[in-house]
Amino acid sequence: MRSAIFSLIPSAKRGGSTVASLRIAVWLRDLLGIPLYEDDKILEEGSLDCLFIVNGSTLYCKHLGAIGQAVRQAQRVIWVQNDYTLPPPLAESDAISPFRRAFADQRLVPDFWTTCEQNVHKTPLSRWVNWNVLGYKKDCPRAPLGHRHGLYYGAHREGRTRAFEAIYAAFAGEPLHISSTSAQFPDALRIDPFRADFYGSIRKYGVGIYCQDEKSIEGRTSPATRFYEMLSVGLPMVFLPDCVRTLAHYGYDVSEYVLTPDTCFDLIEHRREIADEQQVWVKDFEGELANQVRYLYEH
Repeated sequence: MRSAIFSLIPSAKRGGSTVASLRIAVWLRDLLGIPLYEDDKILEEGSLDCLFIVNGSTLYCKHLGAIGQAVRQAQRVIWVQNDYTLPPPLAESDAISPFRRAFADQRLVPDFWTTCEQNVHKTPLSRWVNWNVLGYKKDCPRAPLGHRHGLYYGAHREGRTRAFEAIYAAFAGEPLHISSTSAQFPDALRIDPFRADFYGSIRKYGVGIYCQDEKSIEGRTSPATRFYEMLSVGLPMVFLPDCVRTLAHYGYDVSEYVLTPDTCFDLIEHRREIADEQQVWVKDFEGELANQVRYLYEH
């Protein structure tokens, strides 16, 4: 089978854990032994039996004409999705972009290999694939948990405003750092995003904070990449109340670690015990993902 992968995010944008789609693209290349492209060289492959497109913002892609042509020539297109905010172009639209036009002209709905359950039924060959487990890194040194600082890292995304307000209220009187480029976070709390030695950076904290978007609650999306990143270093995680039901759906009982103004102090005090308890969630994440992806590709 003649196959190739195209990353809408160029490798020049690689940085720490912040570009998960690049990590997925490279991992998929290595697992399946098929070429990975991010430019016009995709056209050197000619007509493909299977074209994987790893989701990403088209703002960074300077080769939309080439990938549009590759879409037109491919027998099958698979949209590799780890973010509900990054859907493929529409099958019905008045798009002008050559990439989007390729989907519209062919009324193409690609097969989804996706962390978003709402997209699993888009086509008969679409499947739920938890790409986010690639955030788990084996053999990381454990967090020493020598101080009490809470950590949240990531964007100030739409749909998380109430979650951030809840975090501020819970950590009133406790040290809190937010690693982000977003100026929407309070200056007093914000620190620069982690770039070099990402896992070494997050292990310096006392507890990690997990929250979710409102749409993650509605549409059921896999546990976020940061869940697996923090689990890698044994950083004890605390969860906002609305995460309990969502994570239970994926097999994680977080009901004992719910963050509120009333529980924050005790959760921090017992961070070492919590870190040990949460290690029961660790399994061969990458191995299970590899088996699933190989099977889907071969069948």
